[in-house]
Amino acid sequence: MANISFKLPSELEDGECREWLEAAIAKGKPGPEFQSIRAHAPGVMRSFTMSRRWVYHEGFLEFDLKELLRAYIALSGECTYCSNQGVARDIRADQHQLDELFNYQTSDEYTPRQKLAFRYADAIMWDPSTADDAMWDELRAEFDEPELVELGYWIGFTFGGQRWLKTLGSVQGQLAEALAAAGEADFVATGATSD
Repeated sequence: MANISFKLPSELEDGECREWLEAAIAKGKPGPEFQSIRAHAPGVMRSFTMSRRWVYHEGFLEFDLKELLRAYIALSGECTYCSNQGVARDIRADQHQLDELFNYQTSDEYTPRQKLAFRYADAIMWDPSTADDAMWDELRAEFDEPELVELGYWIGFTFGGQRWLKTLGSVQGQLAEALAAAGEADFVATGATSD
């Protein structure tokens, strides 16, 4: 079971948070277990949900790049939960795609823009000192400043969030079990999502 208890929809007084949790349960995304945990602190749930909505689904950068980065972060950071979602699930299921992703520097599968974004993600996740003047020259040549802000924020938001999720000890399906045990099984939706 998770290291922090699940808040069930019936326990939420904040109508907006309840709506977000019910939507996560129905769609299987964003991770219902984690939305349920975030619901303990409505400000955290609100911050996550609104940031994800604007940065992931809207924003300046192309969605496909953000989704590919989310997959790269999940797979390289070994986030089991997030590796079972969207593009990450598809890449994980195909050894050739997985090898190409982990060897993106020499792969013909990715554009120079994608490879640069992966390198920047590696710098943010593993070694900030690699974001030297030369990398910044490349970043500025490829991305404008609003895109750079969004790119860095998205990488940090995704990686930091995934690292926190790993500490919670929750797996897909646990919230469904808690809902069923509480007689709220009408909310239950399980399984990996497609995006």
